[in-house]
Formats: sequence, C-alpha cells, structure tokens
Amino acid sequence: MATESRASQDAATMMLDTLLQRVPDLLGAVFAGPEAVADEVVRRRRTVRVAGGVFGTADLAGLEPTVVRWLTEHPEADGLGFLAAAGLLPERDRHIQWWQRGATGFVPMRLNLDPTCVDVYDYFEMEWYAAARDHSARAVFGPYVDYSAADSYICTFTVPVVDGGEFLGVAGTDLRMSDLEPRLLGLLRRAGHDAVLVGAERRVVAANTSRWLVGSRLPQVPQAGDGVFLAAGEVGLDSGWVLGLAKPE
Repeated sequence: MATESRASQDAATMMLDTLLQRVPDLLGAVFAGPEAVADEVVRRRRTVRVAGGVFGTADLAGLEPTVVRWLTEHPEADGLGFLAAAGLLPERDRHIQWWQRGATGFVPMRLNLDPTCVDVYDYFEMEWYAAARDHSARAVFGPYVDYSAADSYICTFTVPVVDGGEFLGVAGTDLRMSDLEPRLLGLLRRAGHDAVLVGAERRVVAANTSRWLVGSRLPQVPQAGDGVFLAAGEVGLDSGWVLGLAKPE
C-alpha cells in the first residue's frame, strides 16, 4: 500500500511539473498587454521631456492605438489601460486612461476620481494597484465581481510602470472569468488528478472538478502532504497562484 501511495505521489509530482511549465505561458501572454502599455507610457513621457514639454493627460490619450490593437487581438480581455501615480500629471492627481470593450467597439472608461466625493473610485487603495506600486512586481487579483468598473466577474492583471526608478503608475487588464476559466481548464483537464488553481487570497481561480467552486476561498494554500494534496507548487510570474493536485475524495 505504501508503494502504491508513493507511486501516486510521484506521478502527481511529475504532472505538476509539466503543468507548471504551461500555466506561466498563458500568464505571460496576458501580462504582455499591460507591459505594452507600460512601455508606451515610458516612451511617450521621455519624448515629451526631451522636447522640453510637460507630460500630461493629452499625451496619455495617445495610448489608444496600442490599447485597441491589443484588445482586438485578445477578445478574452474586457479592458486595458493605465492608472497614473500621484504627482505624475500637472492637471490632476488621479487619472485613468483605460478602454473597455463595448457593444460597438472600445470606449474610454469614465469614473468619478474626485477624492471629495463619497463615491470616488480611489484606485490608489485598490489591492491590484497597491501590489504593483509597493512591490514593484506584477500582480493578479481575483476572481471578483468588479461592480465599480467592468461590472463583471473578472481577474485583474497589473504591472508597475517605472522609468529610471521613478514610479509612474500601473498598467493593467481585466479578463472575464467566462473566457479565462475555459483556457485554464484546458490545462487542468490533463492533470490526471483533481486539480485546483488558487490565487494569492486562497480564492479558487479554476478547478477540473466540482469539489472546488471558482471564487470560493480555501482554508489554506495547497501544500503537498497536507492530507489533501499529493503535489503543489507556485506558478510564478509574481502571480501568487498555486497549483495543487489532490487525492480523490
């Protein structure tokens, strides 16, 4: 019996290693959108400053071609854009340059950014913004229902926008879970075990079995040998995601 159990654990570990090579490829493709926006923000700001100008909101409006091109090529994304750091722009302290997928094309997102209002959209306090700002790393937040913006069940992917060590803001994209989950399931179905992908908040991002519901929170992060999971490992790319392969119930 012990030999059989060891063989099952070894098989799970081998499959985990295979999956942990494939999930980051999917994540990398998603992060490519915000990274393209980040590069364009830096490029535009440098161009303006070299010319002796002052970088402002009009310069950020020029991000639209980059954003629209990426969203057109990635129909699974609900929106993409940039959120300025405090003090970056002379016109205002808070500014969002973000386009969302609409019924007839891509439309700029309009939110109340007035800090004196009760219903202000204070993105400085959002976890996905703070993670990129405070840790200078990519971040994934969700899945969650974004009532204030996309008004749908999404995951938000963000990257810090930095030029010469100066923090300029955060670039990000929202992916609808209705599109992201099937892509992840396509990978997890190859696991040969009950498999679950868990986010940084222990929320289930995807699972190939009904024993875990997307969006539910696990009592703890999957760990190999914890009585439930045969193998577990971090996905990487600063995602905070952990993949676990479990014993059958």
